[in-house]
Amino acid sequence: MTPSRTAGRRSSRRFQARRRLAVMGGVISLACLLLVGRLAQVQLLGGQRYVAYGSAQMNRVVTLTPQRGPLLDRNGNVLAMSLPVEDVYADPHQVTNASNEAQVLSPLLHVPRPVLLRQLKARTSFVYLARQVSAGVSAAIRAKNLPGINFLPDSRRFAPDGNLALPVLGFTGLDNQGLAGLEYKYNSLLAGKPGQAVMRVNPWGTPITGGLLQMHPAVPGRGLRLTLDTAIQYETEQALSQEIVASHARSGMAVIEDSATGQILSMASLVASPHGSPQPAPSNFPVTYTYEPGSVMKLSTFSGALGAHIITPSTPIHVPSQLVIAGSVFHDAEPHGPEVLTATQVLAQSSNMGTIKIAERLGAHGVSHWIRAFGFGSHTGLGFPGASTGIVRPVSTWSATAIGSTPIGQDTGVTAMQVLDAYNVLANGGVFVPPRLVQGTVTGSRFQPLPPPARHRVVAPWVAATMTQMLRHVATNQGTAPAAAIPGYTVAGKTGTAQKPLTNGRGYIPGAFMGTFVGYVPAQHPVLTAVVVLDRPTPIYGGSVAAPVFAKICGYALRLMDVPPTSTGTSSGTTGAGAG
Repeated sequence: MTPSRTAGRRSSRRFQARRRLAVMGGVISLACLLLVGRLAQVQLLGGQRYVAYGSAQMNRVVTLTPQRGPLLDRNGNVLAMSLPVEDVYADPHQVTNASNEAQVLSPLLHVPRPVLLRQLKARTSFVYLARQVSAGVSAAIRAKNLPGINFLPDSRRFAPDGNLALPVLGFTGLDNQGLAGLEYKYNSLLAGKPGQAVMRVNPWGTPITGGLLQMHPAVPGRGLRLTLDTAIQYETEQALSQEIVASHARSGMAVIEDSATGQILSMASLVASPHGSPQPAPSNFPVTYTYEPGSVMKLSTFSGALGAHIITPSTPIHVPSQLVIAGSVFHDAEPHGPEVLTATQVLAQSSNMGTIKIAERLGAHGVSHWIRAFGFGSHTGLGFPGASTGIVRPVSTWSATAIGSTPIGQDTGVTAMQVLDAYNVLANGGVFVPPRLVQGTVTGSRFQPLPPPARHRVVAPWVAATMTQMLRHVATNQGTAPAAAIPGYTVAGKTGTAQKPLTNGRGYIPGAFMGTFVGYVPAQHPVLTAVVVLDRPTPIYGGSVAAPVFAKICGYALRLMDVPPTSTGTSSGTTGAGAG
């Protein structure tokens, strides 16, 4: 091989080596550039995102439960309040011995061991083991020092007086949201606003001492001062409970109202229990339960007839033993022959025949107008959850017999609250005063009253005064409710006894009656207006079962409120022709 060929080969190999080196250098340089670019992207452009990733692993966001506002009675006594408690939760990733921890926690939390074991083995980082446990239970669990078991602050609703006024107050759920009654209606006001805390935790999920990073405190809810009076509410429920037991009634309801302001002092709803004393009703019956009222509805016909100058208190009314209207026979509760009664006697003795004769003079349209004018068929203004407007049919749909049945409280559905409001119109000189359950809001020690609702006139003052004079005869031996008399005070009121309609057809349930008494006291200058209703009592008459409860609860409230007596005595005796 010649020297020139050898030199050429060496030169070619050197060239290839330099080229490979250049390619490798280029590759290395490109890799470095990519690495530097990626590093710049991470540190300069995407740094915040990766910091967030790290924070998410090391930080925990905790929702802070606000303190729910209290419910107070008119005197500031607590009816419902929230107490601090704790929720127990687990991070199953941090649990070291699920079987042992379930065994330890079961008797403390009163949760079956298999349930706890399943929760402690769940594929999650958070699972509730128990909600709203007491401080004693929390302390006992903390003493066990169980890995993966932690606590969150919470609160639980507490009623110092037990079930007192429960259908009115309502109740809350596990998450402190209102589910019924005033707790539900005013939930947004009572609940407050949740807060938030961000804290540093160690790799095991345990908060680090001094690791609080951010805090947005919860805003406590505002409280409500109600119109209820705890003492009067208790007495009302006791008297109603005793009468339900004594008369073997299925349920009962009662309401006492401040006549002048419409503020409700007590509102009770109880149902009979086969295992002891009557229990709170499932809903607030005075506003949710619709029933045929019977003779308490007669105030519409009599007020309308007085205002139209069709009758006066002394107008003689020819009362037959029975009336036949469109083939249907109407009669009074007690049989009697034809007689002549004054309009006052017709009302006091609750004569159906006399009332129908007056209604015929007033006319169907007149009767219908005054039923609606007194508030029947409309909401009372309380705005209570589940409140009923009742059932008032327009005249255009009346049957041929309605001129006989409607004026005496049949074919019409009402609530006890509507009955109370209607009679409170008379107590206020003919003015409708909307009922109230809430006086105002409470924030700390500051009370903010709610503005009173608007009033409107229903009947002329002289009509209300005349009706009051006529209704005063009901609670005497000339009327149907001498048992409503309160010694030392004059009572104006009315009884009602009505059959219960069938729920799945026309007609009435045999032997099933509603007994009602409604009235106001003292009649000259009313302070209290009250209604009492018993469902299927024995005896059936409102004057026998509801009137005594009225006398008992109003008598107590008058004494508590230091209302001076207005008369020297009261009379009592047997009832008149009608049973009301």
